[in-house]
Amino acid sequence: MNILLVEDSDEVSCITVEYLHALGHEVVAVSEAEKAIVQLKEKPFEIVMTDIGLPGMSGIELARTLAKDYPTLPVVIASGYGAVNVESLLGKRTRTVLVLSKPYDLSDLERTLAAAVAIGNRT
Repeated sequence: MNILLVEDSDEVSCITVEYLHALGHEVVAVSEAEKAIVQLKEKPFEIVMTDIGLPGMSGIELARTLAKDYPTLPVVIASGYGAVNVESLLGKRTRTVLVLSKPYDLSDLERTLAAAVAIGNRT
């Protein structure tokens, strides 16, 4: 799959890119939500994976924007804050949004991506 990763921590971004490559995926990594929106206009992606705490637009705001502008695009929010809090921040637009709790390992990531693909196939 083509995955767009939005992560402002270089360390987390590098590790996640390695994980995604190990799982056989293509990855474009950006550090800001605004750059992600530009990338989505230039190239199709099957999944967007984002951190919550980003400079400028937050990952929650990005997920809301994507739910509106790309209603079938699965979004994975990587969160150290807990799934319940993230879902309450998103409101009812969680149909295509999944939460991956940090820290995560390769198997956690693989399970979450499989669930995201299933969501994408249902919409």
